[in-house]
Amino acid sequence: MSVRRLFDYLFILRPLILIPVWNFLLIGGYLARGQGKCTNDIFIGLLLYTCIMGGVYILNQIMDRETDRANKKLFLISEGHVPITHAYVEMTVLWIIGILLSLRYGSIFMIAIVISIILGVLYSLPPVKLKGKPIIDMLANAFGYGMVNFMIGWLLVSSYSTDMFYRFFPYVLSIGAVFVNTTIVDMEGDQQAGECTTAVLLGIPSAYILSTLCMAGSILWAYANRDIVCLIPACISFPLFVYLLFDALRNHRANRKLTIASFRLPGVLFTLMTIYLYPLYAVFLVALLIVMRIYFKKRFNMVYPTLSRG
Repeated sequence: MSVRRLFDYLFILRPLILIPVWNFLLIGGYLARGQGKCTNDIFIGLLLYTCIMGGVYILNQIMDRETDRANKKLFLISEGHVPITHAYVEMTVLWIIGILLSLRYGSIFMIAIVISIILGVLYSLPPVKLKGKPIIDMLANAFGYGMVNFMIGWLLVSSYSTDMFYRFFPYVLSIGAVFVNTTIVDMEGDQQAGECTTAVLLGIPSAYILSTLCMAGSILWAYANRDIVCLIPACISFPLFVYLLFDALRNHRANRKLTIASFRLPGVLFTLMTIYLYPLYAVFLVALLIVMRIYFKKRFNMVYPTLSRG
């Protein structure tokens, strides 16, 4: 097997969408400790949760290969560059590594890890397949990323506290808002594949109403918490959500380009906030993006990542 093909097995982990996972884990650690500090536990936590969520993303691609083909995205598995049997093996190995690394952090931490895996399986795997259940798909993402993800970061550096759930809720709302808009962009492909997502159920105007209300709730809750880390991205992103809502009410259609921007902008802003809290994180992210550019250019003669969705 060539070196280029070996990198296929790295990039099916979807490092670009692992960035929010890393962001929220690091922010969870910051909220627990009140400072951003790169400790050994933080590094181990990032590694083990990369294994857990990387396995989840592999499973999602296996199960969604038909819709991914229709939506013209995530082609490593959907177009056969990584055989499905190999993908299953990699997923299993990653989960085993993640669970073994988690043993040192105690029972509550392990429960959070198991919840992450269960949510990932239920999200993608029939007959439950939360991804195909409107509203529940949004809740699974919002609580999975906005609560469990943060809980992992918190428990890496601090003990369990019921206070953390109140602290995390603005992020739950913000992530819910972002997720709803991703379902708007994917509506056509999801409908062709028979998937009933939140946007498919509600329709375009109502989906924008829901995402805008969630983002507004995130702003209010973050303000009540005096949480600048969430408040700044939510406030900056909010006008775009409002614009998309009124545009959809007026024109009865989705502005695809701006909708993509609406769910990418909060991610960029949360990344910048995380870099502010953990400056060394910037070095890692720059290196990752450079490697991704080189890989996709050499392997598939394409420019990726790009500002447009692909």
